[in-house]
Amino acid sequence: MSHSPVDLHMKELPRLPFDNPAILGIAPRMRALQQEGPITRVRTAGEDAWLVTRYDEVRALLADRRLGLSNPNPQESAENTARGTMMALMAGDDYDTEATKHPQMRALLVPRFSTRRMRLMQTRIEHHVDDLLDELAAGPAPVDLHRALSFPLPTMVVCDLLGVPLADRERFGQWARGTFDQSDDQHSANTFQKVVDYITELVVRKRTEPGDDILSELIAEDGGALSDEYIAQLGCAVLLFGYETTIVRIDLGTLLLLRNPAQRALLAENPALAPAAVEEILRLGVGGKGSNALIPRYAHSDITVGETVIRAGDAVKLAIGAANIDGRVFPDSDLFDLTRHKPKTHMAFGHGIRHCIGRTLARIELTAVFERLFRKLPNLRLAVPEESLRWQEHRITGGFDELPVTF
Repeated sequence: MSHSPVDLHMKELPRLPFDNPAILGIAPRMRALQQEGPITRVRTAGEDAWLVTRYDEVRALLADRRLGLSNPNPQESAENTARGTMMALMAGDDYDTEATKHPQMRALLVPRFSTRRMRLMQTRIEHHVDDLLDELAAGPAPVDLHRALSFPLPTMVVCDLLGVPLADRERFGQWARGTFDQSDDQHSANTFQKVVDYITELVVRKRTEPGDDILSELIAEDGGALSDEYIAQLGCAVLLFGYETTIVRIDLGTLLLLRNPAQRALLAENPALAPAAVEEILRLGVGGKGSNALIPRYAHSDITVGETVIRAGDAVKLAIGAANIDGRVFPDSDLFDLTRHKPKTHMAFGHGIRHCIGRTLARIELTAVFERLFRKLPNLRLAVPEESLRWQEHRITGGFDELPVTF
């Protein structure tokens, strides 16, 4: 039903982010709103927005070209530096150029994730996982799984992809993490600048010493027509989008499997279930207040959802975490179930025109981890009470900074 402006102002709008008493899963308020209807007006720190919570509507809007990344009225925006950087890297920071620049960026990056490269990467990733797990198993317990596995693996993978020397991976990884810090604009800007400087320097070096990596391919693209600056921007996008989210998923997946001992036993017995486990981890892996499960967009023209009209210029939050537990689409949606019968596709990687470019690679990494983790460490368990784990709300991607385990 449509509200007159008077109605909306009379009752206080729900305010994002919603409190969540649990460390995993969807906030109770989000579930309640999903029950009431597919779309509702909410207040956020910067602006009022439309929150869309049901699967069918979220999926349709993700594929709708009338929803963009850029704010048509940027003077009204209350963005922090981290969020601004993220949009700029997706070529979605400028309303006038997004329609040409974003597809151009995708056209250059999609071929870099070819089946050939993914197959080569798979073998390397499996070796990395084996090495990290061997080292972990041989060391003392308790140990921080985040430091020992979740953080190093995606860092190694992105270094392989971009041709970054492995010796640099630690500082490189820390800079990437700092870039997404929404609580400190200065820190975010400074660390992002370090990433840009580092990758720009790498591009210059690869012009004379190319390798089998994405930066070298971009240098050769179009007869060498792309500038160092643009190649570095694409490299930053690969690093920052491909990386922190995978770290977060390894931690969340471990936690979900520790919470579900029967499913974990099934997986340890039958590693062929790892891909199914990964899809359930992607579907259910929401932490803290769930900000990592909201995709921000702006309406570039009027869009009707049910009986609601989203006006051009309105902010829209697509709640993929809520959509992924929509009981209309996923029976027993809260159950972590490796034997779901032909489940619908979740939207952890988005959908449609901005479907995550690195989704195949992320699945390869997560599958390699969860095929091996509980076979190698059958007695793996948390070394601290779950309540003591701290979700990092100030980072766009969320995530834990440590996950103490024993085995």
